[in-house]
Amino acid sequence: LVRAGVMAAVQQLVEGTVGVSCHAWGPGGRELAYAANNNEVRIVEAGSWKEKVVLSEHDMTIAAIDWHPESNFIVTCSHDRNAFVWNFDEEEKAWKPSLVILRIERAALCVQWSPDGQKFAVGSSAKCVPVCYYERDNNWWVSKMIKKHKSSVLSIAWHPNSQQLASGASDFRARVFSAFVANVDEAPVAGDFPSPIAFGETYAEFASNGWVHGVAFSPSGSSLAFVAHDSSAHFVTFPDGVEQVIKLNFLPLVQLVFLDENRCVAAGHDMNPALFARADAAWAFADFLDKKPAAPAKTAPDASSDVRSRMAMWQNKDRTGQATAKAPDNTDWLKHQGPITCLKLTPDRALSTTSPDGKLVLWRL
Repeated sequence: LVRAGVMAAVQQLVEGTVGVSCHAWGPGGRELAYAANNNEVRIVEAGSWKEKVVLSEHDMTIAAIDWHPESNFIVTCSHDRNAFVWNFDEEEKAWKPSLVILRIERAALCVQWSPDGQKFAVGSSAKCVPVCYYERDNNWWVSKMIKKHKSSVLSIAWHPNSQQLASGASDFRARVFSAFVANVDEAPVAGDFPSPIAFGETYAEFASNGWVHGVAFSPSGSSLAFVAHDSSAHFVTFPDGVEQVIKLNFLPLVQLVFLDENRCVAAGHDMNPALFARADAAWAFADFLDKKPAAPAKTAPDASSDVRSRMAMWQNKDRTGQATAKAPDNTDWLKHQGPITCLKLTPDRALSTTSPDGKLVLWRL
């Protein structure tokens, strides 16, 4: 029990010296795909964590994985500047990769399917976002490019209508673009904005004082949240575009996801997921999900411990000129022992996190 209403289960997927760079859940949560900071995707059975298959088409570290819950397609992107769409062949009982024409010259950093599964977007170090869709005539995935960024695109998020795309970049900006593709989407929709605009044009842009690590839309699309490297969380409400900025007194957050319209969870360098809640139209930091266990009752010190404490006092005076020293914060009790680099919603609406410590943690609120 982490705290009232929150349960956590820890699974060591790989050694802590190896780490996990990203993960994604299969339909129904029966399988998990993850990359162990290398060029391979491992698919394991949820619960038993028994390895089922290894997908190894990439040449460099895999940066992101997304698994669409309806089409059962997996998309992966890598520092090798490539992306692959994996389809499970029922006859051969094997995963088959499809070629994606990304047309980028630097590393791919993040990837996400559109909610309808017809497109996916890739954030890259090439200051652009390829929006990819399937071209049946040539049997490959082609891309249209969004080129409005001035630096690396670190995060992306689709609006529920699958025609608007949010991005966060290291140029200190979060933006919302049109991702309408004429031969894929039906009639263009504007969502909470006045009218539809052409592909790649900007609906809205918001500034921060640091790299924008993560972006997310609420389930209805009426709220946009993003987190920046200056330890801030930003919440924008549409259609009026009112932005609320929350300055945090802990390390920067890099990933976030909405639980519902009034709750959002973010995680990052502090190794502890943070819950944000909205009440009376205002967002606020609510609590950390991971809580330190109660300390055992202290026993009376014996003579030897008293001697050791006196020795420590004189040693500290010799080193620092002070009788006491501030004890460093002990974080051994945390479930994660490294920054949380991937945060996902599971199909049954729990949360999952992975980290360079090699652990997968499931959080149930």
